[in-house]
Amino acid sequence: MGRGLRILILGMPALLGLVACQRGGIEHIGLVAPFEGRDRAIGYDVIFGARLAVRAWNAAHPEGPRVMLVALDDQGDPARARERARQIVAYPHLIAVIGHFRPETTQAAAPIYRAAGIPLIAPLIPADRVPEGALPTALDQRTMAEAFLQLLPSEDGRSLWMVHDEEERWFGPEMGTFFRERGWRVREAQWEEASPRDDEPVLFDGRAVHAGEAARRWRQEGWRGPLLGGPGLLHPDLQMLREADGRVWVVAETRPVEDPEWVAAYRAIALGTPPGPYAPLAYDLVWILMQMQTREAFQWEGKSGTWRWEHGRLGKEPAWFLER
Repeated sequence: MGRGLRILILGMPALLGLVACQRGGIEHIGLVAPFEGRDRAIGYDVIFGARLAVRAWNAAHPEGPRVMLVALDDQGDPARARERARQIVAYPHLIAVIGHFRPETTQAAAPIYRAAGIPLIAPLIPADRVPEGALPTALDQRTMAEAFLQLLPSEDGRSLWMVHDEEERWFGPEMGTFFRERGWRVREAQWEEASPRDDEPVLFDGRAVHAGEAARRWRQEGWRGPLLGGPGLLHPDLQMLREADGRVWVVAETRPVEDPEWVAAYRAIALGTPPGPYAPLAYDLVWILMQMQTREAFQWEGKSGTWRWEHGRLGKEPAWFLER
């Protein structure tokens, strides 16, 4: 891993500010993610993406600024996420944290970063659901809903299921409201109790493993509709179903990269493991943080899209991808 970067992000996302770096210094970017437990595939996908970014940046900037990555494991558990947040904010010269890649752990840890004055970059969480003070990279819920509506029939009065579990909530009640405003009859249920029929769409708000179990059961019962979801359904727990079932539609700000050179570089540091959908986003965010600190405005072609930094705001085109 490389060494040394200085950046400061102040206030809310719209008020991000920059400070001049001290060339040659050693500063640190934090990465907190689940490296053990059932979400460990997310953690390993993002850490190798971030490490590849650190290696590439330091090789391109031998005279500085340089960066070192500090990674901690929260095991996808909210209590451990708070513990890891308390530990990492005490790390010397920490300039920002990228984490925690799940809604419950992000919500649990965010107040600790805010109290410590450490910026938190919160990937995957819908922009209108990120905790106060955190910088989102994902779409807001209304834009996600509009993306799904582009794929669905426009007739009024059609039924859509919003299915939840008790472990993971990516969306708020606003998501159902958006569909109702467009003429859909929204039926809500827990994943064990939902019973979609015919071609009724299902928007799944919960763990990917539960989405997979439910979808297989519904298919066996004759359900032919699409399974819709946000970034949580990019999880490897749903990969086999996504590949085998052409009616799984996921809207997210990242996706797998097909660039052969980048994939080869990733596999070289990941012991041969190919990159998943989260790795390109982690790679890009490390580079974005580095560039923010030396440039007042920029446009940069990353692995998950073209990023723009201007007037204290960060944006990306395309803002979302559809995985189907």
